Amino acid sequence: MAMNVGPASEDGEEQLNNTINTTPLVDVMLVLLIIFLITIPVVTQSIKLELPKERNLPTQTKPENIVIAVNRDGEV
Repeated sequence: MAMNVGPASEDGEEQLNNTINTTPLVDVMLVLLIIFLITIPVVTQSIKLELPKERNLPTQTKPENIVIAVNRDGEV
């Protein structure tokens, strides 16, 4: 980005400034900061709800003992 910063030089060419203008960037960042500061309290408000209670009760099963016998021949 170049812009004219002064009168023409001795050879008739204009002097150019090739630096980046950061003013728009700062403006956008400040606007975003203000938007976030305004919206955070709205988002963090909570509504109390009465949720239904749990109806499923865990069933207890009896452990089963399984006995496996293997003889020397490998038969079960």
